[in-house]
Amino acid sequence: MPSAIASGIPATPAVYPSSAPGYIIRRTVPEVRLQFTADDERGRPVQNLSVDDVHIFDNELPVDKVYDVTRDENLPLRLGIVLDASDSVKRVLLEEKAAAIKFLNQILRPQTDRAFVLAFGADVQVWQGSTGDRAALTDAVQRAHQPGWGTSLFDALYLACADHQPKDEAGTLVHRAIVVVTDGEDTESRHDLHEVVALAQRTETQIYTLTVHGRRPITHGDAVLQRLADETGGRFLIAPSAQNLESAFSEIEQEMRSQYCISFPSQQPTPGFHSLEVQVRAPERLQIHARQGYYALPE
Repeated sequence: MPSAIASGIPATPAVYPSSAPGYIIRRTVPEVRLQFTADDERGRPVQNLSVDDVHIFDNELPVDKVYDVTRDENLPLRLGIVLDASDSVKRVLLEEKAAAIKFLNQILRPQTDRAFVLAFGADVQVWQGSTGDRAALTDAVQRAHQPGWGTSLFDALYLACADHQPKDEAGTLVHRAIVVVTDGEDTESRHDLHEVVALAQRTETQIYTLTVHGRRPITHGDAVLQRLADETGGRFLIAPSAQNLESAFSEIEQEMRSQYCISFPSQQPTPGFHSLEVQVRAPERLQIHARQGYYALPE
């Protein structure tokens, strides 16, 4: 029998030092479930794909049996809002909070969806555990402030992903995503980028990364945020200024509600990491956002 061991996000605020213990995720993958988006050359979602249009490669081998491609906009959403409250981003923190609150109020369906709020500095603090209460989430975002001097980006994302399992308590499928607003720099974390990506892929969690800066060369932080998004099937966005944060959050909302879901049997029974690639046959060039792998473990 597959098993899963993970520490959950508590229902009340708690502080986690950057040296918090790791988490172990163990489960078999008899069938792989993959969410992806397809955008046209203008960045608009393509909404009429069929199973015949989609080709999946598992460890570079073409997948022979692909189940029907469906739209998953109605799946219950399990969302994490992760705010960087460190010194390097304090200048835009108020605008980030305002945009995050509007995003939560627009995307969250209280009857089916749940969200939690984390903020990080040197430590990681849970300001609100998983809930469908918009007022409680709004209050948590407003109260969030810097917990300790420094930046523990990877520890915050690791903790957020550790609560994200592919099925909820009732065993039903859900859509799991994290939105993190940060400059991508990390100075304190015990965990690293590779560990965060691996855990996100194991738990089928998409990471959407958002940063604020004007025109400038790509920084190390930008590269980190791009990789987090690319390898987990999320999206990396740059807001040119704090005034553009609201529209950036709107893009994330549109993408979350415009996804396809496809499933297929693993091509190889070998345990460990399997690379994934999605190709779509279409008359025009499409941009595909999908996680780049999954982990198969033995029975």
